[in-house]
Amino acid sequence: MSNRKSYYAFENPSGTSIEFQATSLQQAMVIKKKKAQELGIPKEAFELKSIRKKPSQSA
Repeated sequence: MSNRKSYYAFENPSGTSIEFQATSLQQAMVIKKKKAQELGIPKEAFELKSIRKKPSQSA
C-alpha cells in the first residue's frame, strides 16, 4: 500500500465541513475526532463526504 496522502472531507448536518490530509481512513478518523472537539461538536455528527487526491476547490 502506498504512503500517499488523500484529502478527506467530512460534514455535519448543520453544514459545517472540515477537510484535511491524511494517509489512511484510520488516521482521518483520529484527526476528525480532534477537529470536532476543537469545534465543540460531537464527532458522530460528522459524516464522510469525500476522499480525493487533491483538495477541493470550494475554499
